[in-house]
Amino acid sequence: MFDSISGKIRNMTDKSEFRKEMLARRAAMDPSARAEADKNILAALTSLPEYLAAGVIFCYMSTADEPDTRALLEDAWTRGKQVCAPLCLSMGVMEAREITGPDDLMAGKYDIPEPKAHCRIISPEDIDLNLVPCVCCDVDGYRLGYGGGFYDRWLEGRGAPAVVLCFENMIVPAVPREPHDRRADILVTDAVVRTF
Repeated sequence: MFDSISGKIRNMTDKSEFRKEMLARRAAMDPSARAEADKNILAALTSLPEYLAAGVIFCYMSTADEPDTRALLEDAWTRGKQVCAPLCLSMGVMEAREITGPDDLMAGKYDIPEPKAHCRIISPEDIDLNLVPCVCCDVDGYRLGYGGGFYDRWLEGRGAPAVVLCFENMIVPAVPREPHDRRADILVTDAVVRTF
């Protein structure tokens, strides 16, 4: 599998075409396999020392094809953690807003749940752990995002670890990189945890 993907990556200069290919692959995952993978990612993530020690977590709100974060939110709330979700302000710019339960979320841009207007802003300096989505990720911890630059900008200069959640079958040898791309500190899949 990696040989054919690796060949395509070496010859592909168009990041958007690669993104389309990877999105199609992820969308084609078997629903039962996806559900099992979600359980394994949750178990691995909630066992991490960085997660257990974090008092304030910034977490992406998952869409249908991404590793599901709903059970993770419930786990964090049960443990008494403060949970922040991204609110998109403009192209590539977002801020953290505290959510204390599902009722604090509404349908937002790009059909991604986002915090309601009453949710208070949380300073990035107060966040202990950033949980970040991806289309796919490579073996060196570099993620391919969705092209808006939201998380690249968010993570720039941030001290809290960045944890990328990714299905193991979406790990590739290398993703197209740009100078501003930041490597994950931790990559959690349904099969393994990698630290960088």
